[in-house]
Amino acid sequence: MAIQQGQITITGFLGSEPTPLGLRDGARAACRFRLACTRGYRDGDGRWQSLPTTWITVKAFRELALNIVNSLHKGEAVIVVGVLSTQEWPGEDGKPRSHTFIEASNVGHDLNYGVTVVRRIAKEQNDAQPTRQQRQDEGRADAPVDLGVDASRIDPCTGEVTVDEAAQAEVISEANAVAAQAAEPVGAGTRRDDF
Repeated sequence: MAIQQGQITITGFLGSEPTPLGLRDGARAACRFRLACTRGYRDGDGRWQSLPTTWITVKAFRELALNIVNSLHKGEAVIVVGVLSTQEWPGEDGKPRSHTFIEASNVGHDLNYGVTVVRRIAKEQNDAQPTRQQRQDEGRADAPVDLGVDASRIDPCTGEVTVDEAAQAEVISEANAVAAQAAEPVGAGTRRDDF
């Protein structure tokens, strides 16, 4: 019976580009990156205060490592699930040294900070005949994704949607009108059905 280690989940921003380690085939691939985690709180005056940043090394292996190297970049917000691991080695002075890191089982973009598009990578097959799923996925991997936004409004570098000033002004105007109407006094026992 295997001993189950407690998983941890942590969010933060990539402080470095993922570094490939080992061989780049699926069975022996590995990578690592640094994750910056900054907690914060509101002080007594309601201002946001940041605590010192905690830097954590994350390591991943096999297919996950290959996908991380091909998908994540410095500065992006991510969610990491994994277990704490410790690597030990003798130092130059003969004293034992150790380093604690997260061995990731799952890594992905934190969608609180933007949108992302997932593209499945087909696994190699020993036979030449594609599976039914591969035939269904064929042609969809690079197909455009409808995000409900005109593609010309999406920044190709950051993926952020630019603001349509006129539409934003119209929404703000409507919200202000509703708020003003809601603030008007109403007599006791009177219902307001015009919202």
